[in-house]
Amino acid sequence: MQFQVPQFLDVEDKIVGPFTLKQFLYLIGSAGMAYMSWRFMWAGIGHLFGLAFLALGSALSFYRPNKKPFVHMIEAGFLFYKNSRFYIWRRSSKEKMETHLDLGNFQPTTHTGALPIASSGGGKLDDLSWAIDLQSSAVEGGNNRPDTLAV
Repeated sequence: MQFQVPQFLDVEDKIVGPFTLKQFLYLIGSAGMAYMSWRFMWAGIGHLFGLAFLALGSALSFYRPNKKPFVHMIEAGFLFYKNSRFYIWRRSSKEKMETHLDLGNFQPTTHTGALPIASSGGGKLDDLSWAIDLQSSAVEGGNNRPDTLAV
């Protein structure tokens, strides 16, 4: 049985002509506020406020910075100024504790000879490689010539 998988889930439906419902409401709201400011305010200031409302409404409707709605940018700006900031890079004053190093407390260590061969569980080739590495490091400690290798 075949099912049709929906695609384009991030595309909103065009409800009112070529506009989505949000775009239509932003445009109608900004036009209404522009009319109210033009009608009830003094002529010069009313026209400026009306243009500002129309610009805000058209930006909310059509402007998409970084493929996100403009309202997200306004919300982020508002939250940035509203919330307090926590600066990590400022140092707090801390007092240094004194340390005392007792050099007479060291005990000599004893060397038992060859290092134990650890099995990595990879097989005979890994075990052989591990053994050659251990032997070559033991040879290099006493003899610095690279052309000799104890096997």
